[in-house]
Amino acid sequence: MSKLDTAPYKGVRDFYPEDQFIQNYVFGVWKKAAESFGYSEFNASILESSEIYKEKSGEEIINEQTYTFIDRGEREVTLRPEMTPTIARMIAARKRELGFPLRWYSIPNIFRYEAPQRGRLREHWQLNIDVFGVDSLEADIEVIEVANKIMQDFGASEKDFVIKLNDYSAEKRLDEAKKMLGGRNINNVEIDLNLTRGQAYYTGMVFEVFDSNPENKRSLFGGGRYDNLTEMFGGEKISAVGFGAGDVTIRDFLRTHGLLPEYKNSATLALLPLEKKYFEAAEKIANELRRRKVNTFVDWSDRKIGDKIKNADKQKILFIAAIGEDEIKSNKFKLKNLKTGEEKEVALDKIPECVK
Repeated sequence: MSKLDTAPYKGVRDFYPEDQFIQNYVFGVWKKAAESFGYSEFNASILESSEIYKEKSGEEIINEQTYTFIDRGEREVTLRPEMTPTIARMIAARKRELGFPLRWYSIPNIFRYEAPQRGRLREHWQLNIDVFGVDSLEADIEVIEVANKIMQDFGASEKDFVIKLNDYSAEKRLDEAKKMLGGRNINNVEIDLNLTRGQAYYTGMVFEVFDSNPENKRSLFGGGRYDNLTEMFGGEKISAVGFGAGDVTIRDFLRTHGLLPEYKNSATLALLPLEKKYFEAAEKIANELRRRKVNTFVDWSDRKIGDKIKNADKQKILFIAAIGEDEIKSNKFKLKNLKTGEEKEVALDKIPECVK
């Protein structure tokens, strides 16, 4: 039997615990920023009819960049290469039931068949921020304000990135937009009349956020106004503006600027039974600690205590406590901080406050 390759499919990623920790951190910042402006989360299937992309996303995306196939019902379907047509479809389907202006956000996974490179893979996750039902400049300014808050919440300073603006329609005075942003204390803004976005559906102002660091001087994410997209579903025009921010470029930005958080295991404490006969007692202690909101890991292996300590350290568990005859009888435990090396004896009921 031949051995199977352990590498993932080209252009996608495996998320080991350390990677998933970063992903959860990124998603958490995104969600918190979006909800602070009153945006509600939505989602949809990764499968869409190919027609909605043929209509508005642009020929290049459909012909060269999508995972498109015929299903068993002879329907042409596509793994979504972006979320904007999907949200437009959903809004058009229930526009009479929804209250406007509407603020929605989502963090879907996106698929595009293209050459993998720095900042660009075949699958990624993308924050989408959208406002429907407002055609005034205030909506454009708000989504840029959300984008700016996200960067600040990641720990970026104003000098770390620049926001570039253009306007496809030339109806709104870009200078006014820059002035309004300045009034909201967003001053790292530039007008760039050469700025373009790849999608064909943009109708007005567009913007992009660029990294200022020479080591990663590239576009991080962007968006703009797309007032006509709901019309392709046979309904009336609904004004819309929004942006998408991908997790790959954000990770590169955080890494470049030294802003990635340090990985921490979900377990705060590892209990290390000295022998198999102490397993049952260790589990009872662990359950009591879990009841007290301490995430507790029990090492059931038959390895020596030194190896168990090394394993806990390798897995980035901060605190350990050995479980043996003395600990069970006294109900006191030698709690050790693996990062600082500090060790102290504490009673069971004092462990929660010691490991916070």
